[in-house]
Amino acid sequence: MTRLVVCIAPHGSGEKLAAAATAAGAGGGTLLRAQGTASTSVLQLLGLGGSSREMLLCAVPDSLEKPVIDALRHFAEGRRRFGVAFSTAAHGFFRFGNNDNPQERGERQSNGKDDTMKEPENELVCFIVNKGYAEDAMAAARTAGAGGGTILPARGTAKPGDETFLGVPLVPEKEMLLVVVPAERAEDVCAKVRALPCLSSPGSGIAFRVPVRMFATLGA
Repeated sequence: MTRLVVCIAPHGSGEKLAAAATAAGAGGGTLLRAQGTASTSVLQLLGLGGSSREMLLCAVPDSLEKPVIDALRHFAEGRRRFGVAFSTAAHGFFRFGNNDNPQERGERQSNGKDDTMKEPENELVCFIVNKGYAEDAMAAARTAGAGGGTILPARGTAKPGDETFLGVPLVPEKEMLLVVVPAERAEDVCAKVRALPCLSSPGSGIAFRVPVRMFATLGA
């Protein structure tokens, strides 16, 4: 089984976190630029609440999941509210240029069982919405008990001629909001966001949920 280890931390710390993960056995990683969410609606309105963040993604074998996350936690020791780390299953993982069959390497299953079928303690809720609405989604998620989230800039893949496809306006500029919540709150979080008037139009966005393992806050 391959695990995707995710770490969200302040901007400028990504390279050092990647080095810590590599020292623990990870083969490498990918860094994404992100933004924290505003802590209050007032800060959101003033545009003062978001903080610059980086997201580190590392694909590691099951045996390195805990050592890598422990290395990230060790790096953040003594740093106040440094960030979070967690992992999730990466089914069908493969590398481009490598013709190995992931099924033959046993990456889809471990000991004959897929442990993602177990009841998760936490879930990663992902909202992909039109640009400008991620903070609104986060504010709604907080009313259902979510703490905070991370926003990634994104864009849709619609062609210019598809902008009014079937009468539905397609907006290429997107935002992806990632929120980790206790599993028992995930459905309520999705319901609160889905009820937002600004997301009621067709084409406003999508959402999905992914079970996560070994969720940990980094730093003091």
